[in-house]
Amino acid sequence: MMKLYAFLSILLTLTCTGFGQTNTTAPARTSVEIDGYAARVNNRVITRSEVMEALAPVLPELYRAYQGDQLKEEIDKAFIQVRQDLVERALIMEAFKATGGQIPDQMVNDEIKRTINSRFKGDKTLFEQVLADKKMTRAEYMDKIREKIAVSWMTSDNISLRARVTPEQVLQAYQNDRESYLIPEKIKYSLIVLNKGETTVDQTVKKKEAERIREQLLQGANFAETAKTVSEGSRADSGGSFPWMQPKDARIELQDALSTLPVGEISDVIETETQLYIVKIEARQQSTYTPFEEVRREIQNRLEAEERKRLHDRWIARLMEDNYVVIYD
Repeated sequence: MMKLYAFLSILLTLTCTGFGQTNTTAPARTSVEIDGYAARVNNRVITRSEVMEALAPVLPELYRAYQGDQLKEEIDKAFIQVRQDLVERALIMEAFKATGGQIPDQMVNDEIKRTINSRFKGDKTLFEQVLADKKMTRAEYMDKIREKIAVSWMTSDNISLRARVTPEQVLQAYQNDRESYLIPEKIKYSLIVLNKGETTVDQTVKKKEAERIREQLLQGANFAETAKTVSEGSRADSGGSFPWMQPKDARIELQDALSTLPVGEISDVIETETQLYIVKIEARQQSTYTPFEEVRREIQNRLEAEERKRLHDRWIARLMEDNYVVIYD
């Protein structure tokens, strides 16, 4: 783990070589060494080490999925996203403080108790040991929990409780995007295949044989049993039967017959350069649409997610305007 952390530190040092900043109205600034800064929100500094600590949980997955330059690129993208998340968290805390909000110690202690019970099976000693390993005091951990609760409250008030969609909006979304809920036509068919042969004589013989087989089928011969006997196709042993599929997924030479032939009827002999086909439609499912009630919840969830994102983006944009934010590249 230490090697992984060291590698990430070197990588981020190499990629963060310049400093840029957003917003132009700055409060009074103190003379502070800025090496190691990732971002700043008013007087709250977000260091690269904070970003890397927050990034650590996703690193194993990135290392499993990528390597080389692509790994570096994905880590860079993850770093930028985590940094943005921390900036937004700091902005939300500024908004919370501006409202005069307070998180009582009792609420923080209750949350810590829940954490000890759920993550450490009630073992307080183990919990304290983990804090010590992270070089974090209980007071620092309490501040972290207090911030987590405050951010949750503010997010709920400004986004979650406001992200509502009406039944009319859900129905309208279904109607506007109805084609995406189309269930295409499907057919189940059987096929007899004869190879034409290479010489003209062979081809003439095979064509006559195919016509004779078709005539027998029209007179009532069992298609599946006939296919098992005479078909030279790969599905002869199963009576030439194919599973349910869309006509467009079959061989192009068969598509016209598959699309137009009534259920139970036998096609004409279909000829290609190398083969002869006789088709029987076993069953057909007409195209239809997924009923609204089956997708109503899915559409509602999607619309609510879109609305939460819209409210989130608008809220964060307003907080960015109201506060002094610096992003170090």
